[in-house]
Amino acid sequence: MAFSIRRLFSNLFLSVLIENNECIFYGRVFKKGKCVKTLNAKFTEVDPNNIDEKVITYIKNQEDSYYAVYLSIFFNFGTQGAVPTLKLENFDDYNISPEGLLNIKMQDKFSIYAKADDIIKAKNIFKDDYVDLIYSPIALLYSQLLKQGISDETTLYLYHHHDSCTLSIFSKGELQFATFFKIANITCTNDVEFTEEDISDIDNLIIQDEVQANSLDEFKSLEDMLDMDADSINSLDDESDSDEFEDLGYDINMPESNDVDMSVTIFGRDMNLYKYIQTAIKEYYNNPIYNADFVENIVIYDNEKISATFLQYLQAELFVETEVIQIETLHIMNDLMCEEIEL
Repeated sequence: MAFSIRRLFSNLFLSVLIENNECIFYGRVFKKGKCVKTLNAKFTEVDPNNIDEKVITYIKNQEDSYYAVYLSIFFNFGTQGAVPTLKLENFDDYNISPEGLLNIKMQDKFSIYAKADDIIKAKNIFKDDYVDLIYSPIALLYSQLLKQGISDETTLYLYHHHDSCTLSIFSKGELQFATFFKIANITCTNDVEFTEEDISDIDNLIIQDEVQANSLDEFKSLEDMLDMDADSINSLDDESDSDEFEDLGYDINMPESNDVDMSVTIFGRDMNLYKYIQTAIKEYYNNPIYNADFVENIVIYDNEKISATFLQYLQAELFVETEVIQIETLHIMNDLMCEEIEL
């Protein structure tokens, strides 16, 4: 390794995640090639479209404290995805308009794309050009797959966050497609009244949803899927006595509380996620360009604990084996930063 004077001083690698109106920082300070300190900070009530000055001040204070500060951000902006081609002009074959997109080639196997305007927005989110690296959740997912191995079986992989999710399908170890979407929440207002029967009649809720799901005869592309109106998403709960996911520390049952707003939000969010998965699988099966095989497994990389009832529902409805791997996105980003920025 060549000599670098930077190694003699304290360098801070800082990764940041903005979601659910929170701005969360995780950092490691390196000196002489060793981690000498870790940092954690969280700011609440943050508007991602107008970052509070207190967050900017925090970054400035770190820059004043260390020889160098390198900042990476989790890219949960707008439209992004991946397709198994290296040429932008071939995107139309996958129902993706290349206009206004930037793409990055991943190991000469596939391309990750995003809107150029969204990348600029992410780069300037803290103003003053603080952001050094931008990490797409698709790239983060792929980094984990390379470490843990990609199944030869046709497998759907999810990279799950509180309000967003990345979905990809691999077959014979090769990417078929990947997409990113926001998970819309169903919320209640005080003007809506719920009776005990409304919440406890779970079987009727599930039956109604199954009828609606089975009536989706018209094919929708991924772009159509990303435009789905949250108002059309129904509530879901599925009570199960299975303890299959108990060893992961997931709560098997939905909260037994009088917080109706929270219960309906969880139901709606879970059903929303399920419909995105269902639509993506339907496109994979129906689009002849993929030459699709039956999806045999679902593997969820989970940064935010997904409900065990949803996992059980997913297995029962799609007839697939489901595995959950818990991750910490900020730590993954920080590790990648250290690999990409040599001191």
